[in-house]
Amino acid sequence: MEHNASYGLLRDLFEEYSDWYVDLADEYGSLPRSISGVAENGEQFIYLLDDLELHHMIRNKFLRFVLDECNAVAYAYAGIEISGDSNLAQVEEVLNVVVADSHRYIIGVWQVIRRDDGTVADLRHMGNTQGDDPEKHSGSWLLCGSVSFQEAESAKFKALWNEVKPGVVFKDRHATD
Repeated sequence: MEHNASYGLLRDLFEEYSDWYVDLADEYGSLPRSISGVAENGEQFIYLLDDLELHHMIRNKFLRFVLDECNAVAYAYAGIEISGDSNLAQVEEVLNVVVADSHRYIIGVWQVIRRDDGTVADLRHMGNTQGDDPEKHSGSWLLCGSVSFQEAESAKFKALWNEVKPGVVFKDRHATD
């Protein structure tokens, strides 16, 4: 299945998702892991993943299932990672925002600054990268290549998706506010 969005959609989705995370940091002091998929017809879902308790390899395959199930041509994914070298005591927490389709990606990275109580105090933008080889970059490959699901696996993922759907936000990007 071809998953190709316009570059304009990727840019818009990147700006929206980045702005949303800056607002989450400012207003709530937290940065949940999340994914949002956008279909060609403008239907979009936003799914907060912090309560999804799956091994990361199974989680990634489940996310691909969800993107396929929703006919997504593009997606945004964001989450916190630890970056640096722990042997040199040079580690930092970073927020990665990834927007991609099957041909292109945009990745933004922000350093996470925390208060003494552990809440997020600030995000410092460290830069963006973009390119046309998403299968080679972490987090940007969810729509690349074909993925096959065994019947039992597909049934398990469908049941899980139906279970979590009530907590997922759905919207129409083409609807006027």
